[in-house]
Amino acid sequence: MYTMTEKLLFLFIPIVLVITLMAASCPPPREMPEYDPAELLALPGFGIGINIGNTLDSIGTNTWLAGETGWGNPRITKGFIQALKGHGYKTIRLPVTWAENIGPAPAYTINAAWMNRVEEVVNWILEEDMYCILNLHHDGGHSDKSWILKMSTNEAEALHQFETVWNQIAQRFRNASDKLILESMNEVGFDDIWNRWAQDQSQKPEAYRKLNALNQSFVSIVRASGSINASRPLLIAGYWTDIDATCDPLFKMPQDTIADKLIVSVHYYTPPQFCIAEDPNTSWGFRNDWGNRTTSAADNAELAAQMEKLKVNFLDKGISVILGEYGATKKNKIEEGRIRWMTAVTQMCIDYGICPVLWDTGINPAANNNSGEIRRNPPYSMSNTLKRVMAQLVTASE
Repeated sequence: MYTMTEKLLFLFIPIVLVITLMAASCPPPREMPEYDPAELLALPGFGIGINIGNTLDSIGTNTWLAGETGWGNPRITKGFIQALKGHGYKTIRLPVTWAENIGPAPAYTINAAWMNRVEEVVNWILEEDMYCILNLHHDGGHSDKSWILKMSTNEAEALHQFETVWNQIAQRFRNASDKLILESMNEVGFDDIWNRWAQDQSQKPEAYRKLNALNQSFVSIVRASGSINASRPLLIAGYWTDIDATCDPLFKMPQDTIADKLIVSVHYYTPPQFCIAEDPNTSWGFRNDWGNRTTSAADNAELAAQMEKLKVNFLDKGISVILGEYGATKKNKIEEGRIRWMTAVTQMCIDYGICPVLWDTGINPAANNNSGEIRRNPPYSMSNTLKRVMAQLVTASE
């Protein structure tokens, strides 16, 4: 017969063994890696950057004005700008759509209140000793109000409007700090004239000619406005800001009156099946992961090949490059894959001397959060995903 103590031991020992085995099989909770924002700010050149997307670039329809808050984000505050600097950013791209605030032809006068608001936000960025990229954003998109694409059907009028709008912007900011970078436009291409998938490729030179003409006009207008604009760094939009299309020999950097002040602007959403596609049933393909054990070699080789094209076509020729947008949607994606992708793209840009500017639409319940990593309301916190990306970057200055 067993004593009561022995019986209890027989019952207790198996329980202890089970608990021990369970503890051994469960990894300890992962600690959030830390990073030093000061190290990121110490990066040479423009450092790393972020967009304030879906805000001043919002655009409505012919019957609805979107304004600054129309796409669900709150108004930009000085505190938010200061928080971005505190997170380690050195460059802020401020996408602005002007279409809702441009008067009729032929003057195309920009609404004074809108211009003042844009200047207010620009000044907040410059006061923090950060670089600010200011552009024409969805003015070149496919909204009812977008107008730059009129170049396809009425080039003379579209070019006149483009010059008139840029002349007003240039005059307003001609005395701003040289840390303000003006960008000609955003993601403009003329698919109704030519696209890379069309059987007829005869109009390809004409499509490029139109974009080159806009970029040249932009440079000429800004330089003619004088003061700091005479030597200000200018960002030149590539064709569709696509790396392959921009590295095409038909794309031409504009002529300038001063050397080494033009920078080429490209975006990176490759592979689009991972970065852009949100529906697993999308007709052009869908991926929910990037850089895993199966795909890592091919994925990183594709990224390296794209960066090498920028090196050969621009960097090796003394032309700086800014990656004005990059990002991967959260919807239906494996978060570890997004972290691997963002880390790899950011790090490779740093290695090549390219300024990477993350596309961010804010973490805000009223907005589309699929590309949001930083909360737009106090305390302006950064997502754990982005913290992990930042922590993995090599931040040693050159």
